[in-house]
Amino acid sequence: MGINDVAIVIVAYHGDKWLPACVASLRESLGHRVRLMLVDNAGNTCIDKLDLTGFDATVLRCPRPMGFAEANNFALVHGGMKSEFVCFLNQDTVSREDWLSACLGVMQENETVGAVMPLIENYDGTGWDEAFMTCARAAPLVYDRVRQGIAASFEDLPAFVEVPEITAAAMVARTEALRKAGPFDPIFGSYYEDYDLCRRVAAAGYKVGICTRGRVGHFGGSVTTDRKAHIRRARWITRNRVIYAARWKWNNRPLGLLHYLAIDFPRNLLRSALGRSNIPLQAYCLGHLDLIKLLPRLLSAHNDSAHFESYCRSIAFDHSPGSSVKSLNSVPCL
Repeated sequence: MGINDVAIVIVAYHGDKWLPACVASLRESLGHRVRLMLVDNAGNTCIDKLDLTGFDATVLRCPRPMGFAEANNFALVHGGMKSEFVCFLNQDTVSREDWLSACLGVMQENETVGAVMPLIENYDGTGWDEAFMTCARAAPLVYDRVRQGIAASFEDLPAFVEVPEITAAAMVARTEALRKAGPFDPIFGSYYEDYDLCRRVAAAGYKVGICTRGRVGHFGGSVTTDRKAHIRRARWITRNRVIYAARWKWNNRPLGLLHYLAIDFPRNLLRSALGRSNIPLQAYCLGHLDLIKLLPRLLSAHNDSAHFESYCRSIAFDHSPGSSVKSLNSVPCL
């Protein structure tokens, strides 16, 4: 594998606590030199002190603090797309082994694979990452093993198992697939932007799934350090679940919204009010106030696609003719 075959993108946001271990473990896990793109997205003081030996490293400074989706796109349009593959890696990850080569091997053997993630544990290796488990549930072959615990072996399973969505905590994507599918959509900011991208990659004709031959540790919520941050995170999750559902679950957007308002919204509002949800009532209400402003886009697939295409043009994103950015809800949710 050549040095320019893959670009690893790490978005750093108040990441001093996490970046040294992330970069060091990644370097130690690799047996070869790779491109590393560090995106300084505010609140970092350690980037200039990191040991970047072993990498062909570039540091990009964001002009302003950006959401996770937009910050990754910033790297894509500033050199990330020059490599055959792009690896999106969270700052609060630790590499257990050379999982990157395992993921790239799957993609090099099968050109229909557009995006893949490794097995993802929690940060200290005592259990599985929650987002990974959510994705793995769609593949009984993998999930049965996951339920056996962190020590379960996957060696007898296929190296690649297809699922509808994977998390961008550690995602390797084929650049050609990104050109056809489009970048992350900044409407999400953070959370669900990776699931949305996976649906568009599938709409572009590629497979998405899990590589069972490598492991990464992930903390999750590394910037959720106080109640204010917790409310902000829950607010984004609340609004983004509805945006994602509008695109990929509602066959008819106006009817889908009516069903949501009549059934899901009051039920979940009551659960939040009674403290039976992991979404605080304040965050639930704020998230839905955000959605009111997005109604013209949510209710029309045409308007939704037009906004996204306008964004792609505004950042000069290089996507292929006939790409799936024009059909944001062309693949039904499985």
